[in-house]
Amino acid sequence: MDHTTLVEVTEKGMDNTEAGIKWLKSNTGGWANFLACLKAYLEYGINLRKGAFDYMRT
Repeated sequence: MDHTTLVEVTEKGMDNTEAGIKWLKSNTGGWANFLACLKAYLEYGINLRKGAFDYMRT
């Protein structure tokens, strides 16, 4: 039995300009981090995102 999952993230809406490419680079790292955190949660029950963004609160 195959126990694999494929997750595909599609970003749309940004133009193919310098600003759009800069935005894409930033989001790519964000998605990689989010998916790694999701994997840790699903496989081990560890929530790596809990408290991770508290510094952003004002």
